[in-house]
Amino acid sequence: MKLNEQEIAHLVEHIGHYPEKRAGAIYCLYYVQDKYGYIPRESLDEISELTSLSPLQLDELITFYTLLRRRPVGRNLMRVCTSISCHIRGGEKVLSAAQKETKVPLGEITSDGSMTVLPSICLGLCQKAPVALVNDVDVLENLTPETISQHINKYMNEAVSAKAPTANGRLITTLKPQSEEK
Repeated sequence: MKLNEQEIAHLVEHIGHYPEKRAGAIYCLYYVQDKYGYIPRESLDEISELTSLSPLQLDELITFYTLLRRRPVGRNLMRVCTSISCHIRGGEKVLSAAQKETKVPLGEITSDGSMTVLPSICLGLCQKAPVALVNDVDVLENLTPETISQHINKYMNEAVSAKAPTANGRLITTLKPQSEEK
């Protein structure tokens, strides 16, 4: 999974805006993730050459930033917050219900390829706990085991629908925020 010359030129140009090449590493990692849906190990060598960071240092960045992924995910990626505010308000039950609904272990892809659920460190929405983030865009607030199951079913059904629009292999959802569904 190599980047082509045009993509490398784009990254070199972007990195050139920083006083040090290594400052562009996170942008490069997100760029690769947007292209493949995750960051393949092979791409770390290319990014390493561009940023002067070792593959190990890049791997440490991926480990630190929870929105970066090392493994492929389903067409929908749901991150369920497990931080203290969400935990106190039932986040563990929400996460358990999400896993039960998808019928696969956390972090795995459903058999139809439509969904991956991951636990996540704080999503910064403690006042709306428990919360989940879907496809790094859609925020689901004040979740319960019942509402998370409903949301998962909607996302999974849209993903397997022939009408499901995608961008870079990821679902563009028509699901309305929970506050609009009432």
